[in-house]
Amino acid sequence: MELEGQLCRLFFLCMLAAQRSDAEVTQDNTNPGSDTSYFFYQDQSYPRDCKDIHDQCSTRNATGAQFIQPDGYDAPFWVFCSGDWTVIQRRSDSLIDFSRGWDEYRDGFGFINANHWLGNKKVAHLTNQKTYELRIDIETESGLTGFISYGSFRIIDEFSDYSLVSVGRINDTLESAVTWCPTNTIPGNCNRCIATCADPSGTVDCSNDCGDIQHTCICPPNYLMDGTDCIRREECGCYKEGHGVIADGVSYVAPDCSERCACSSGVLSCVSQSCDRDATCKEVNGVKSCSCNEGFAGNGLRCTRIRTNRDCYDIMRYVSTASGVYSITPSGWTRGPFNVNCNMTIDGGGWTVIQRRVQTSSRYDFNRDWETYKSGFGSHSRGFWIGNEQLYYLTNQGEYELRIDMVNRDLSAYHAKYDLFRINAESDKYKLSGLGSFTGTAGYDAMTHHHNKYFSTRDRDNDGTSRYHCADYLDGGWWYGTSDPHYCYYCDLNRMYHSSYLGQWYYLPGDEDLLYTEMKIRPRGAN
Repeated sequence: MELEGQLCRLFFLCMLAAQRSDAEVTQDNTNPGSDTSYFFYQDQSYPRDCKDIHDQCSTRNATGAQFIQPDGYDAPFWVFCSGDWTVIQRRSDSLIDFSRGWDEYRDGFGFINANHWLGNKKVAHLTNQKTYELRIDIETESGLTGFISYGSFRIIDEFSDYSLVSVGRINDTLESAVTWCPTNTIPGNCNRCIATCADPSGTVDCSNDCGDIQHTCICPPNYLMDGTDCIRREECGCYKEGHGVIADGVSYVAPDCSERCACSSGVLSCVSQSCDRDATCKEVNGVKSCSCNEGFAGNGLRCTRIRTNRDCYDIMRYVSTASGVYSITPSGWTRGPFNVNCNMTIDGGGWTVIQRRVQTSSRYDFNRDWETYKSGFGSHSRGFWIGNEQLYYLTNQGEYELRIDMVNRDLSAYHAKYDLFRINAESDKYKLSGLGSFTGTAGYDAMTHHHNKYFSTRDRDNDGTSRYHCADYLDGGWWYGTSDPHYCYYCDLNRMYHSSYLGQWYYLPGDEDLLYTEMKIRPRGAN
């Protein structure tokens, strides 16, 4: 065979692999000497060859130095396994002299993990316990690799001078029988699952059709398939689970901006991140990033406000952590700042108080008309309603939660908390359009009966009940109406003052009549 000067120095690796089970072993009549019978021995407790080991272990554990004992051999011995192939010879340099006598070739020499000859006696026992295939891997000094494969291989015992009695069939000429692998590939077993740049683990794309092909050219370690070429792993860029390949020098941001990754020289580095409360994760110039909201400046991970405070949570963050009266301007509000009462102590603070009532001699009357409830009324010390218009702008500049604190006539304190609270604009009669999940100590979710109800006052009957004008009947303003058209409320915190109570919450664990109420809102998830 002509290799055009490539055979200055060759690396050889001879390996055996079982082709058929014991029951399938027959005499080979296609080669000289094939009339010599196979000799059989009783099975041993050790694996008989590397295929036995491969079938019992994972591919990774089956590769390397292993103990085997072919049928009839007097003791187990070490071999080197390359997958399910049993290596019988390896020669890659001149460190081991292969110019040896008969006894050394019979018993074997060299180092199993390096250059060696397994030994004719061992090979004879190996190849006579079933039909074996022979494969010879070749590598030239210039790095060109190839292999020759024979359909069967068998030698007989020392009495017959270890005669080679079967080598199977190959192509007509040696050159056509050698499979030369392209640059950056090596001979290997065909695998349906191929590690690629897009699937470095080789677990996703298992569509490779090996057919009858057992051996082919594969990528060596630290190389991945890119199209029809094998390239170094770092040249692929970086693979991100759930995303795919990130090109070298390129950054990737998760769809929710919770993670930023960068690929540098094939190494992927990722850091967790979160957008500032005053930022939104959105696409800018084709790239996902955290961007500060209108009225704020910064890199999106930290935003600084450049306008007045929107609610008491802004006050707590930027101005003061002390409870009291402060000035705010919600997003979209164009009528100038207005004063609100901020509760900075309860449940983490940052609450904008929207209603308060106290059973005192100086209490404030809550039997007001539509316009008064729209603009707000009262005193921060004696009782007040923030105003439906203000409440609409507050609850529609983001997602807000609601907390209601109550004290009943037994002087027991309770609270109800909802993870979402929102009302619609005046054009929709300040409808209670958003009411989330209920938690708290109030015992019963009374407020849920008022979800999606319109606001009513003594001069606007929007309750939908058939028997009453609830606001006029109860002398208050509220989201009156329930799922039962015969009832006005399950909770009413703005009804007329009674001699001994000012509101009610049905099915409270204690007395349902209330002496104190405070409703407050805060951005959802602020605590």
